[in-house]
Amino acid sequence: DKSEIISKLLKREGIKHEVLNAKQHDREASIIAQAGRPGAVTVATNMAGRGTDIVLGGSKEEEEEDSDWELRNKTVLEAGGLYIIGTERHEARRIDNQLRGRSGRQGDPGETRFYVGLDDDLVRRFGGDRIKSILDWAGMDDDSPIENKMISKSIENAQVKVEAFHFDMRKHLVEYDDVVNTQRDLIYGQREKVINGVEISDQIREMLRSECVAIIENAMTGPRREEWDVDGMLAGLSSLIPLTNELTDRERILSTESKHYADSTLNHLESIYVSFEENLGLDNAREIERFFMLRSIDNNWVQHLTGMENLRQGIGLQAVGQRDPLVMYRKEGHDMFRNLQERIQSDVAHSLFKAGADDLNSQTQTSKSRVTKTARSATGDKQSTSVAITSKKIGRNQPCPCGSGKKYKRCCALAA
Repeated sequence: DKSEIISKLLKREGIKHEVLNAKQHDREASIIAQAGRPGAVTVATNMAGRGTDIVLGGSKEEEEEDSDWELRNKTVLEAGGLYIIGTERHEARRIDNQLRGRSGRQGDPGETRFYVGLDDDLVRRFGGDRIKSILDWAGMDDDSPIENKMISKSIENAQVKVEAFHFDMRKHLVEYDDVVNTQRDLIYGQREKVINGVEISDQIREMLRSECVAIIENAMTGPRREEWDVDGMLAGLSSLIPLTNELTDRERILSTESKHYADSTLNHLESIYVSFEENLGLDNAREIERFFMLRSIDNNWVQHLTGMENLRQGIGLQAVGQRDPLVMYRKEGHDMFRNLQERIQSDVAHSLFKAGADDLNSQTQTSKSRVTKTARSATGDKQSTSVAITSKKIGRNQPCPCGSGKKYKRCCALAA
């Protein structure tokens, strides 16, 4: 630390001093309180800048007479007040001005002087070597002091360049953050709707329809029907909904148009969705939809943020190809966000109907029998608790309504 180096040099010369460098937390207040005494020398880092008030003559102690403090204060005032010596110029003029502001406070006298070497980082970065070569050519040795307004002005210009450079960096950082912030507002808006219990059944239906149409269009493309990926399409659709024998007939699929097959599949999807609501009850169905929607958003958003951070670290290489990294970051970030929305849609669509056709039918029959038994028991004892799956409360040992085949306490109850 530079403050410790200066402290060693002062000790070598036998000059009594104090060091204020954030390493003596218990003595900081006392060091600042007595820094204004006559003849006191304090070596301080930038922490002695803004917000530090040094009282000329030092702080008055409890048992000290007023005349003693007034004498010390008068001695310091006659000597010229607080004298600030800066061992280097900082990259920001604001920091230098804060250090200068420790002296001459509230009408008190004071003076500041900054010393700069040609090997300082700020000077060397902006022409220090050139100035040094001129001084060597003029025959001046290293210990010769130089006081010139032109040199002071050059140092201030260097500070202006550094401040402009840091400002551009911060501005550039904000522009990159705006891309993610825009995406964050959209995702958080969707997430807030789910948490607040807003009706999302229409959105879920659209997700299911879009996913089915995408699977069908990707498979049933091309002029030659024998090249259609019927097996892959049926596998993809079966992971969404249980298909009927008519929809799985390969010959019928090859003999019909993709649009007609898509319409038939969507009509079957609508009937499956209606059965889903009837079997589970509207409240339970909405709760399951919100659960899967929220889980999909959270999981995919975390992965998306990781991908955006990785993209940001390497996007600067686009400048090699004469392309603006910020423009490319926005473009690729938009593509990644579109993929994020597609992943959320796919996850929700594939999670909502996990059970196959047989499981769904058996669940339907079980639900109907439970409703009948509940209706009969309710006539004998109105205070009995309904165990039908259409009730608002799901028993812990009942099958989970998500269709996983597990008990409710082993599945969605854990996530809830």
